[in-house]
Amino acid sequence: MVFSPLLVAALLPIAAQAANDWSQPCFGQCNWDINSGSGSGTVQITGTQSGVSDLTTAAGWSILDCDANTADQDIRLVCQNPDAGCDHIHTDGAAGTLVRLPTSCGSVPFALVTRMWTHQDQSIPANKRALLTRRDGTTPTVKGISLSTNFSEADPSQKGNVTLHLQGSSIPGVATNFTQPPPVDQLNKRGLLSWVGNTLKNIGEIHKNISGSSPINFSKDTPLFDQSINCPQSGAIPAFSGEVKVDLNGKVDGTVNYGVAASGSVIPPKLDQFGLFVGLDTTVTGTLNLDATLTGTVGTGQIPLFQTGIPGLDFPGILSIGPTFSVNAEADASLDANLNMDVDLDYTISGAQLFFPPSSGPSGAFTPGDSKLQLSVSPDVTANGQVTAHLIPTLAFGINALDGKAKATINLDVDAQAGLDLSLTASGKASTATDGSKSADKSFGGCVDVTSGLTVSAGADADFLSIFDKSTSVDLFKKTFDLFKKCFGDSAARRTYTGRKARAELLSKRASIACPSSALASAISVADETVTGSSLQ
Repeated sequence: MVFSPLLVAALLPIAAQAANDWSQPCFGQCNWDINSGSGSGTVQITGTQSGVSDLTTAAGWSILDCDANTADQDIRLVCQNPDAGCDHIHTDGAAGTLVRLPTSCGSVPFALVTRMWTHQDQSIPANKRALLTRRDGTTPTVKGISLSTNFSEADPSQKGNVTLHLQGSSIPGVATNFTQPPPVDQLNKRGLLSWVGNTLKNIGEIHKNISGSSPINFSKDTPLFDQSINCPQSGAIPAFSGEVKVDLNGKVDGTVNYGVAASGSVIPPKLDQFGLFVGLDTTVTGTLNLDATLTGTVGTGQIPLFQTGIPGLDFPGILSIGPTFSVNAEADASLDANLNMDVDLDYTISGAQLFFPPSSGPSGAFTPGDSKLQLSVSPDVTANGQVTAHLIPTLAFGINALDGKAKATINLDVDAQAGLDLSLTASGKASTATDGSKSADKSFGGCVDVTSGLTVSAGADADFLSIFDKSTSVDLFKKTFDLFKKCFGDSAARRTYTGRKARAELLSKRASIACPSSALASAISVADETVTGSSLQ
């Protein structure tokens, strides 16, 4: 991370900033830019003349002892050039002043002065002694300063508030394109809200035309559930080995980028507004395979399949975002039939722009692809069944604000799901297979509904200051598509289609997987077809 403060005029738009300028002192206000291999951004710090100062050579200081990897510490320094403004830090007293640090001192670019004194150790390293010796042959007095990142130690009534306006992007080098200057009225909450929203939209527009997204890739064939039971002979039912097996072959292939905007203050430490933008292009594909010759219920719970980190964005001591990409799967089934089903999941998300907290609906295209469906069931018994399966890629953005004062994780879930709702009644031995385009035999009656769907939702796992809480959750996109829906047989058989709610209540009372109570004939085809994505749009 490169710390890059820059002194600018109070109303100068961020887009007009020049390159990092360490030659100018940071008195009252400065901008600090980041530009690393994992992102770019800028934060504007504004306070009173006595509230914000500088300990770099631009203000005349030379630091003698400082740990570059530590935030809170005591350092030694001398005023090397009084004409550059060393005395500025003493305005209304040094304690309580937010100061800029050189890159060689401290792990953060800004720290709070809690105490300043004449240090007991007046020694100056030999390699600096000649440089620091003044024209009259004297050497400057060595001072000691205690630095802290506990910004709540400062009393705003003494030196006033120090406000911040922050905007960042996961794409390196784009901060120079930001065009949203902070609002002039720092106390106008409506202005802050508008600034955060407009900033995120501006970042989204920039991202449309610049490459640099992080890849999110996953491919795996995963057994979600597999249970076998040796069923003994029961009356006319011969002994057999039954099984319920659920497999999901899933694949995610895409890219993600994100941006952030926040307004508030360092002193006192608080955020008034915060927003996250996510740009997403991805395909989510997979095939659900279900084979069952037993009855009962299956509930896998959410199964983690994959997790990896995504490059984060760090404004040390102020705001850090650590994203991860993970994939989870889940399946639930209630069955009392010899049932075999293969159904494809296929969705493309292109140019999606998503915001949290939500300010408007998402943009972009959410397009279903072609889906192959094969379904076979036992024809000679009354058969009810429900199956749902989910492939859920998740982007989780861990947020740490103001050095741990507030933490939360914002989750963006892309839930691709498939479902079966089955209600069939047999009045005799059926022998005619159907492919969905032909009439079924009258003895094979009832209804079949196979669906697929895509839900994109966002939510938080904890309260985040007063900006949002863990109950903040919203579906950014939600749509269900019918892949196959058909009723067979006579009116009596059709009346057995009692609806999902009633049947779900019945099936939820069943025990877990068990042997069937009646013989299950070999499954015959109910549907074998490909549903084109264009017909679902």
